[in-house]
Amino acid sequence: MYGSLIPMNDSIIKMKKIIFIFLSLPITLLAQEDNPQSARGGWAIHIGAGIMYGGNFGILGERQFILKEKFRISPFIASGVAEGGTDSVSNKKYYWFGSALGANFEYGKKHRIIFGPHFVGNNLIGNSIEIKKNALAGASFIIGYKGTANFGLIWLVYIGDIYLQDPYIDSKKYFHSSHMGLGIGYKF
Repeated sequence: MYGSLIPMNDSIIKMKKIIFIFLSLPITLLAQEDNPQSARGGWAIHIGAGIMYGGNFGILGERQFILKEKFRISPFIASGVAEGGTDSVSNKKYYWFGSALGANFEYGKKHRIIFGPHFVGNNLIGNSIEIKKNALAGASFIIGYKGTANFGLIWLVYIGDIYLQDPYIDSKKYFHSSHMGLGIGYKF
C-alpha cells in the first residue's frame, strides 16, 4: 500500500515545483531592475521657444543614441512659428515659419550639459514693405542644460550664437547674434 503512494508523492512534489516556478516567473521578471526612460536611447518630442524650436513656439523631434554611459548624440528636426511684427503701411501682422536641423551632444546621466551645431531656415508668412528677404538661412551653435526624469520628462534651457542675414537690408552679409531658448518634452 505504501509503495504505490511514494511515486504519486514524487509526481505531486514535481507538479508543485512546476506550478510554483510558473506562478513566480512573472514576479521574477517584474522584480528585475529596468533602466529608467532617461537612461535609454530612443525617441523624444519637445515643445519650446527659441531658434532650436523654429521660433517663438515650435515642436522638436529627436532620436537619442547612447555612445557611452554618460555621452550621447541626439539628432533632431524642428519647426515653429515666430511673430515678425506689424507692417507700417498695411498695419497687418506678419510671421516667420522656421525650421531647424542639427545634433546635440549630451554629457551626463540625468542632468546633462548639451552643445551642438544646427542649421536654421525661416520663410516669411505675410507681407511687409520693411522686409527685403522672404527666406533666410543660417547656422547656430548652442550650449545649455538638459534635465531628465526617470519616467521620461525632459526640460532644457540653452543659450547660443546664430549666424544669419538681416532681413531688413538688401545686403547678403551675415552677422552674429545671440539667442536663447527653453523647452519641455517627453522621452519615449
